[in-house]
Amino acid sequence: MKISVILEILARARLPSLTANQLRLLVDTADGKAFAGDMEAFADGDLGRRQNIAAVVGALAPGVRRTVDQLGFQFDLGKIIAAAKRDGCAGLSTIKGADATPASRARTISYLQAAGLHRVSDHEINAIVHADKTEAPYYSFKIFGGAAALCVTEAHTRIGDQYTIQIEGALPLCSVGGRREFDWQNKIIVQLTVQEAYLLLALLENLLPNVKFDGHGRAHDKSLHIDCQDSHYFVRMIQRGRAAVAIPVRPVDAIQIVALLYKQLLRNEPHLRIDDIRSLISRMASMAGHGASGKSKP
Repeated sequence: MKISVILEILARARLPSLTANQLRLLVDTADGKAFAGDMEAFADGDLGRRQNIAAVVGALAPGVRRTVDQLGFQFDLGKIIAAAKRDGCAGLSTIKGADATPASRARTISYLQAAGLHRVSDHEINAIVHADKTEAPYYSFKIFGGAAALCVTEAHTRIGDQYTIQIEGALPLCSVGGRREFDWQNKIIVQLTVQEAYLLLALLENLLPNVKFDGHGRAHDKSLHIDCQDSHYFVRMIQRGRAAVAIPVRPVDAIQIVALLYKQLLRNEPHLRIDDIRSLISRMASMAGHGASGKSKP
């Protein structure tokens, strides 16, 4: 079954999209064949198959595997799918809610054990943790100004498992051999929500005059302000009690940010095209009026 057909059926079922990498995990497996059969039956009008489809989609969510690994279990997709089909949303919610409280963590461990997952040894757990840490660095690039520098990177939200971008700002330390060094150890970091990523894209496509994202960070004390000016974009990063990072960004440098935003947003919505996203942000900007802002972000 073609990926485009799968994504179309998932959209009709009002279920999240799957990436090509997620679908590869089902290739040549009994669960994959059952999934294809459920998809075809649903497309032919058997709406009762949606529950099985939802179980597979939920089991493939990145957050599920991450939780299973962090709790020290050997990930077994087949057993997770079987448990999800048996217990529906309740089972997947138990797994995803492991970090809520110590009691939730204990419930999740018991649930995974009942599902038949194998608890790995301490040595294996250390290997998993090390592998998670070495997946970074994500793709990134820097933009330099006379009084500050930015680093723009790929990012992934903890809540919702969605792709976005992170913007880091640093002030200069000194000049070494004619080259200015920046204080990346004490940078200000703002990770955009997906909604903010769309708003920033609208700004960089010259559909909005400015954006202001407040309330970021654990203490909700970080802000990112960006204005579209005549010859450049002006970026200002603020954290309470610290000097602001302020830097003009040339249109030619902003192209990299635009390209990364489209890349990340399309990873969240693989059934869309760039023109679809451009149309959506154009409609959003026309309704947003003369500016946009956000509050209370993670």
